[in-house]
Amino acid sequence: MQQVRISIHDTIQSLHGTMPLWGIDNWVPLGNLFVDVNILESLSSNRRSELGDLWQDFTKGESNYRNLDRIGLGNQQQRVSGLTVLSRDTNLMVVGKPGSGKTTYLQRIVTECNNGKLQAQRIPVLIKLREFVDDGQKYRYNLEQFLGQLWRLSNADTELVLSQGRALVLLDGLDEVTGEVGKQITKEIKRFARVYPQVLVVVTCRTQSQESRFERFDYVEVADFNEEQVRAFAEHWFGTVCVDAGEDKAREFLEQLFREENKPIRELAITPILLSLTCAVLQQTGKFYSKRSKLYEEGLELLLVQWDKSREVERNEVYRDLSVERKLELLSYVAVKKFEQEQYVLFEQEELEGYIAEFLGIERRESQGVLRAIASVHGLLIERSYRVWSFSHLTFQEYLVAKWFVANADWVSLANYITFQHWREVFLISTEITLDANELIQQMKMNTNRIIAFDPEIQNCINWIKMKSELVNSTYPEALLRCFYMDVIFVLNEELNTDDIDNDAIHTLNLLHLLSMVVKAKISSKLAQETIQ
Repeated sequence: MQQVRISIHDTIQSLHGTMPLWGIDNWVPLGNLFVDVNILESLSSNRRSELGDLWQDFTKGESNYRNLDRIGLGNQQQRVSGLTVLSRDTNLMVVGKPGSGKTTYLQRIVTECNNGKLQAQRIPVLIKLREFVDDGQKYRYNLEQFLGQLWRLSNADTELVLSQGRALVLLDGLDEVTGEVGKQITKEIKRFARVYPQVLVVVTCRTQSQESRFERFDYVEVADFNEEQVRAFAEHWFGTVCVDAGEDKAREFLEQLFREENKPIRELAITPILLSLTCAVLQQTGKFYSKRSKLYEEGLELLLVQWDKSREVERNEVYRDLSVERKLELLSYVAVKKFEQEQYVLFEQEELEGYIAEFLGIERRESQGVLRAIASVHGLLIERSYRVWSFSHLTFQEYLVAKWFVANADWVSLANYITFQHWREVFLISTEITLDANELIQQMKMNTNRIIAFDPEIQNCINWIKMKSELVNSTYPEALLRCFYMDVIFVLNEELNTDDIDNDAIHTLNLLHLLSMVVKAKISSKLAQETIQ
């Protein structure tokens, strides 16, 4: 065993000691960037919760209404260190969303074992299953023969190592082997684990790609980053990319990320892949973001195109044949269908399959495969509980809804939702991504006028705003000055005891503030930005 460990040491470090920096097109030493993953010991897709209970969890506490992590995946669950869980010496099936860090997790395990810091009594090997499709073909996918050749041992010595459990076998990307070959490899892994129960086997797979259970395997799930992990990852990222200026850059990034107004972006930055992208935006532009919608667009592109293309995996035939534009249209259609409802986040599986079938003009049976493909390919739709689905991030859903209305220039329909609080981000994103928001603003103004026409208190408020803006002697646009005073009222409104204020009045003030934000979003000048600040 020691002879093999010595002979393969440098090869393992060379193959698995580095990791890519998404958004930078660079590879860095694994130890410079790795943040230990947390493991959830109860899979979200196996939990059975009523949709109504999940919706209550989501709406509990207005300040946290955006946080989908609490649904199904549940912050209350016990989180265990990914490296600590290996000490139990039980086979693991590690599932998780695309970009959640499953591959990096196995790389860390194999290099720690290789350096004698973890499971030092075993010979480590990490097999990427998409490469095993070709590399293992001449061995008919027999793992004993493949490992014997890899370790350069005789059949007898290989049998001795395996029968005594002196191996740590890590198999990455079970979801990436498909068709008949995929079935054959899956069957072989099960046989191998059954014949050599003393060998420690760890398999990774995307969350929604499991078609059959693996006996004698504990199923665990890679958890999204918590705040501590986000901070650690950002510090590692900027320390690696910016070197001497890394500490200052990381501090600047984290200060901006954890501002109240950046909640939507924090919601995205909870997986390594999307947090890397967010860091790269600041590094390359010198700004946290110029337009939030641009970050959402790049995040979708990363998941829809670059991420899966890098693995070159063929998946569901119907979904695979759709262009990227058509996939975005499908996702936008699904997003709008749900967002227009009072309960705008959670889908029953039958409902979701129905929307997919309706949009693509296919049978319901075919839509099941498309849904599984969307979940397994890029994780934009995930199963929060048994047969209850949602978008992985509310921010992506809001962006896709805005994209639908902009693409169809359906401003009249969009303006009808101006009185709904959860549409706020959709309006703001729409004004960013459309080339001309004049018609949308006009429709919003008309709807607002109808609402406040018979409210004397609100009319007095508007008259005060107009009077104050006219008293200011400056070169600033008059519309911007009115927005500024609207902000003043809005801030005061939030500080008041809302129990003593008429709910309709509060709602109308919120509505006016939204309209002012939309106007400000379209006034692009340095003076305007200074005034808003």
